[in-house]
Amino acid sequence: MRIGSIFDVDVKISITLVVLVVIAVFLGNGAEIAVMFFVFMAHETAHVLVARSLKMRVGEIELLPFGGAVRIESVFELNPANEIYIALAGPGINIILLLGYSALQTLGLVDVKENDIFIQANLILAGFNLLPALPLDGGRVLRAILAREIGFKKATNIASYGGLILALFLAMTGFYALSIKVFNPNFFLISGFLAYSALKEKRTASYIFIRDITFKRDMLSREGLLVTKELVVLYDLSLKAVINSFVPHRYHFVKVVDHSLRVWGYLDETEILNGVLEYGVNARIGKLLRRGNYD
Repeated sequence: MRIGSIFDVDVKISITLVVLVVIAVFLGNGAEIAVMFFVFMAHETAHVLVARSLKMRVGEIELLPFGGAVRIESVFELNPANEIYIALAGPGINIILLLGYSALQTLGLVDVKENDIFIQANLILAGFNLLPALPLDGGRVLRAILAREIGFKKATNIASYGGLILALFLAMTGFYALSIKVFNPNFFLISGFLAYSALKEKRTASYIFIRDITFKRDMLSREGLLVTKELVVLYDLSLKAVINSFVPHRYHFVKVVDHSLRVWGYLDETEILNGVLEYGVNARIGKLLRRGNYD
């Protein structure tokens, strides 16, 4: 449900969150909800502003029961530096708000209470989001760092497993709380949300990788050059394994050798991707060469 816009970006709120807000207000927690709404909006707006500064198109902001999501139409994940900048912007603004709040307290302009919701909301949002697990901001930073060395898809898998492990930990914590007769549904709800989102990140990794092809062509047309990366692979390696080793923002050349390190031939990234279309991802790379009677 659309509730407005900020910096020409639509802001939407999930129906589930609307119901929870109504219940909270009915129970007399309206002031706390207002503070948390401000903190969440500041977090998501920071993502938007950094994405905009990097010349990226932002579709919308959606507020969810356990946080928010910024829909960035540009494939920012394929530029590791950009993904780090955008990811860190959210927790960064929460830390800045905390420092500013502390400065106002020092000046005597605000009276900090024992359980100040503003401090708690910023600490929890910044700290939780910095955990190295997709879809959290810390998971995006981890993926960006790993993608430079092991490729985008492998990096996504590792960071997604972090999300699944965190989801499992929260679910186990919820069951432990039940064993001591404390029921907190947030553990189970957040666990389910993290598990679903982590699996979704894994599924979309292949789609984002395909988008990288178009991105490289646009980059080459715009800048006139593209950095290359050379790989040496065995002739019986699958095309899927080779492609999983590709890293963002590099055009790949592959030297194919046998187990005695004798060179079979050379392939570039385009030839390998065409081979995937013709033979499938499980075909051996040796099949693409003239000596490719190998099956």
